Amino acid sequence: MTLDRLFRPRSIAILGASEDFVKISGRPLKFLLDKGYAGKIFPVNPKYEWVAGLRCYPSVGDIAEPVDLAIVAVPAAAVPDAVTQCAAKGIPAAVVFSSGFGEMGEEGRELERRVAELARRSGLRLCGPNTLGFMNTFDRVMATFSQAGEGETAAGPIAFVTQSGAFGTAIFALARARGLSFGYFVNSGNEADLEFADLLDFVVADPKVRVVSGYIEGLKDGRKLLAVADRALELGKPMVIAKVGRSAAGARAALSHTGSLAGSDRVYTGVFRQKGIVRAAHEEELLDLVSTFSLCPLPEGRGLGIVTQSGGAGVLMADRAEELGLSVPGLAEDTKAALRKVIPAFGSVKNPVDITAQFIADPALLRTSLEIVLQDPQVDAAIFYLGLMERFADQVVGNLKEVHAKTRKPLIVAWVGAPEVGLKALRESGICALPSATRAVNAVRGLVEYAEARHRWAQERPGIEGGGGGGAEMLRSLVRGCRAEDRRVLTTGESFALLSRYGIRIARSRLSRTPAEALQAAEEIGFPVALKVESPAIQHKTEAGALRLNVSGSDAVARAFDEVVGSARRYAPGAEIHGVLVQEMVREGTEVVVGLHLDPQFGPVVMVGLGGILVEVLGDVAFRAAPLSRGDADQMLRDLKGSRILEGVRGRSAADVQSVIEVLLAVSRLAVDAAGAVAELDINPLLVLPAGQGALAVDALAILAEPQAS
Repeated sequence: MTLDRLFRPRSIAILGASEDFVKISGRPLKFLLDKGYAGKIFPVNPKYEWVAGLRCYPSVGDIAEPVDLAIVAVPAAAVPDAVTQCAAKGIPAAVVFSSGFGEMGEEGRELERRVAELARRSGLRLCGPNTLGFMNTFDRVMATFSQAGEGETAAGPIAFVTQSGAFGTAIFALARARGLSFGYFVNSGNEADLEFADLLDFVVADPKVRVVSGYIEGLKDGRKLLAVADRALELGKPMVIAKVGRSAAGARAALSHTGSLAGSDRVYTGVFRQKGIVRAAHEEELLDLVSTFSLCPLPEGRGLGIVTQSGGAGVLMADRAEELGLSVPGLAEDTKAALRKVIPAFGSVKNPVDITAQFIADPALLRTSLEIVLQDPQVDAAIFYLGLMERFADQVVGNLKEVHAKTRKPLIVAWVGAPEVGLKALRESGICALPSATRAVNAVRGLVEYAEARHRWAQERPGIEGGGGGGAEMLRSLVRGCRAEDRRVLTTGESFALLSRYGIRIARSRLSRTPAEALQAAEEIGFPVALKVESPAIQHKTEAGALRLNVSGSDAVARAFDEVVGSARRYAPGAEIHGVLVQEMVREGTEVVVGLHLDPQFGPVVMVGLGGILVEVLGDVAFRAAPLSRGDADQMLRDLKGSRILEGVRGRSAADVQSVIEVLLAVSRLAVDAAGAVAELDINPLLVLPAGQGALAVDALAILAEPQAS
C-alpha cells in the first residue's frame, strides 16, 4: 500500500483537538489553517461543539465523510482506543504524537506493541508514536506540532526524514536560515509501524524532490534502506544522511575476526559508500551537502581546481583535498600560459591558483581566471575562495554569475565572513556558497562520491545472484549436519571443502590423526609444511599456540604434531580434537583477510582487509552488503589504506588483485545462498600471489547462525 493518504490526505481528523493553539493538540490545527491546507479538517473532541469555526465531533465514528489521515494527540493510555476507532472508520493512515511508549520502559513497550498490532491487523499505516509528525509543504499538509511549522515554510526540492524530533527541528531551522526549502520534513518517532526507510522511500519517489536527506541513530531493517538507496540511484537523486554512533562500543562479541571488526559504524560506512549514500559527519555538513547537491551538477572526475585570493587558503584546501582522496591536478601548459596573461607576477598560475587581492582593482581578473581554470581538461570541479569584501559584494557576485552561466562543471564559492546580501544574491543565482575553505572541499568530496556511485550503478545495474549448484547444495548439507550434531562451528576441512565448491583455491592440506599419518601427509605434500590443530573449540590457532610453520623432516613433523596437540589441550582442556591438519607452506604472497558477517541491521556483509594476524590491530578493513557487484569488490580494495601494498612496494611484486576480487564475489554468492544461515566466515589469511598466479586460502573459519536467527 502506498503512503499517499498519509502524506497527501484529502481530509484530516484531529483526535484530541484543542481550541488552545499553544497546546500540542491545538498546534496542528493552527498550522493547517495558517498555511492554507485545501482539504477538509475534522476536529475530534467531546469537549467542544466548535473549534476555530469548524464543527467538532465527539468521536471519529461521528464523522459522516471519508477521512484519509488521523492526527492522534491524546494521552498514551487512550491511543489504543483511538487507533481502534480509526480502523473501524476505515481511515488508512495515522500520525500519533503521543509519548509514553517504548521510550519509557517495558510497560510502554508493551503498550506500543499493542498499538502496532492493532494497526497491522486493520491495515492502517501509522507514523509514530512519540513523533513530531510531518510537513508536506508542497500540499500544505501540516501534520505536526513542531516549531518547524511556525514562520515561513516554503516548498522546495529537498526532503528531510529524521529519527530525532528535537534535533531534526534544529536542522530545519538552520536550513531555513540558509534559504534552503524542504518539501518534506518527517519525524519517524518510535517507528512502531512505519520505519525510517519506509518514509524515506515515499519522499524519494516524489518527482518534486531532487535531494533526499536524513538523520538516523540506528535502523530496524537496514536492507530496506539499501533498497531505497538503489531506487534513489536509479532516479538520480542524491541521498545525504547523518548517522550518529560512530564508536564500536555497541558491536556484539564475536568469535571471528570479521565479526569483531564489523562494528555497526564500519558497516554503515561501507554500505553507504556502496549504495551512493553520502554520509555527513554533523548537521552543518549535512546542510552543506544538501545545498551543494541542490545547486551543482555532478563532476566527471576527481580533479579539483582551486582559485583564491589567499595563497594560504589555497594550500589549506589542497591539503584537505588530498586527505579526502581528491586530486589537485597540475594545470595544462595552455592553461598556465593563459593565466600568466591576466594574473599579476606576484600571483601564482599553479593549482591552487592565487589571483591575489588584485581582482578588487581589476574586476575582470576574477571572472577570467576562473573561466580559464574551469576550461582545463583535468579540472572537474572548482572552488573560488575569498574573504569579507562587503564593499565589493555586488562586483564579486556579478563576476561569479557570469562564470557560473558559462560552465557545466560544479563551482563552489568559499566565502569567509560573507555579507548576507552577497550570499542571498548567490543563492538566488543558483550558485553554491559555503562559509569556509575546508567545508567547500568536503562538499566537493560528496559530489565526487555520489557521481562515482551512480556511475558504478549504471555500469552494473543487474544484481548478483547466488552461486546455486554444488556450492549451495553442499552448504545446505553442512548446515543440516551441524544442526543434527548441535554445533555451530564447521571444521577447517568442512570450511575448505565449501570454499572449494565456490571456486576458491585452497592450499593443499590433509588431516592426520597420528604423527605417522602427519609424516605421510607431509611427504606427499612436500616439505616444508605447516601443522595446525583441528578442533571446533579452537578458532584461532595462533592464540592457542597450536600452530607450527616451516616444518621439515620426519623428527620435526612428529615433534610438531605432539606440540600442537599439547598446546591445544592446555589452552582448552575439554576441547574435542579431531587431529592435526598438515598443509603446504606457501612461500610468497601478500596476506589478506576476507570474511562474511551477518550484521543485525544489514544482513550478510562481506569484508576485506590486510594484515593476517595484524588485521585486528590495524583495523584496515572495508565492508559491503551482499550481493556484491564486481565494481563493489574493486572499490572495497581501493578503500583500504594499505591498498598500495597490493600494487607492489619496496621491490615486492604486484599482487594478483583480480584474484582477490574473484574471492570476494565468491563469498558474496555464498552469502546469498546461505540466506542467513552463516553468521561469520573468515578466510584468514588469504595469500595473494604475484599477478597472474591467483590466491590461496590458508585458513578458514565458518560459524553458523543460531537456528532461530537463520
